[in-house]
Amino acid sequence: MRHTLILLRHAKSDWPDGVADHERPLNKRGRHDAPRTGTWLVAEGRVPDRAAVSTAQRTRETYALAAEAFTTEPEVIHLDELYGASAGEMLEVIRATPESVGTLLVVSHNPGTQYLALALADDTHADLVGRVHSGYPTNTATVLEFDGEWAALDPAGASIVAVESPRG
Repeated sequence: MRHTLILLRHAKSDWPDGVADHERPLNKRGRHDAPRTGTWLVAEGRVPDRAAVSTAQRTRETYALAAEAFTTEPEVIHLDELYGASAGEMLEVIRATPESVGTLLVVSHNPGTQYLALALADDTHADLVGRVHSGYPTNTATVLEFDGEWAALDPAGASIVAVESPRG
């Protein structure tokens, strides 16, 4: 079965004094940009069936704002293990995805998100791999496609088919 994985780094966050990292909210730019990600995903025909979202405030806000544009309501799971996750830890979450999910959106943090996109990418679209390699700013989404089961997804097992950092 063909699957689509969307890796999304949260939108720009604030650094308020006295607020723990896990509870940091989006800043004004982040609240402005996050909905653009949802609009872009809809325009690309990439509305997820399921969203796995870090429990951090900034990732939850990013997802909620992006999802306002979705034409259907994905299943949403909030996972502590995505907060500060390494690429390997994120991959374990992805591998646990049920086969009934065709498109999975993972909303998490860097550097794990960028490292995972690079680790999963084959060399089909070197230009897109290069874009991910050159930097991964906030509110960046990488869309990868692969044939096979979620549980069998391995490094270099997917093709990056789109990279976008919606800003406005």
